[in-house]
Amino acid sequence: SSYPDYSRKQSQLIGNPEFQRLLGAAFFPQQEQVGRWMTEAYQTNPKMQDQLIHKTYAGIGVRSKSEALIANALFANKIPFRYENYIKIQNVELYPDFTICHPVTGNIYYWEHFGMMDDEAYARKTASKITLYQSGGITPTVQLIMTFETKKNPLDFEYVETLIRHYFL
Repeated sequence: SSYPDYSRKQSQLIGNPEFQRLLGAAFFPQQEQVGRWMTEAYQTNPKMQDQLIHKTYAGIGVRSKSEALIANALFANKIPFRYENYIKIQNVELYPDFTICHPVTGNIYYWEHFGMMDDEAYARKTASKITLYQSGGITPTVQLIMTFETKKNPLDFEYVETLIRHYFL
């Protein structure tokens, strides 16, 4: 029947840059919001700037190879993000590894990578940080994406891609 042909024509129309320029804001108002969010200045973590040694495709420095892997995967998938964007929860200043604006809904997500889980003190601080997020209404696995690694279990690229597909694509 003609349904597949109609679907193909609709996809061509929506994907047409002229259509998006003229009517995009009406059909996709969040795209304008996401565009503004991406270009706004934001407060970053002022501490230990000399540790931002791992360069990413987005042209920013991050603190670890695993954070670079996450940043590169977000960038490659055209997912808008900020690195170490300031937030405050219960009078505690936080700089989540990644603050992400969903490219379709405009909803905000946070991604924390906990990279030294075989260190007992670090693991305790991690648990406290997760509890703090929860107390601020940022629910793990809902608005808070978390990845963990130990020396024996490094972060896996395929897992990062799976999370990106699950949350954003």
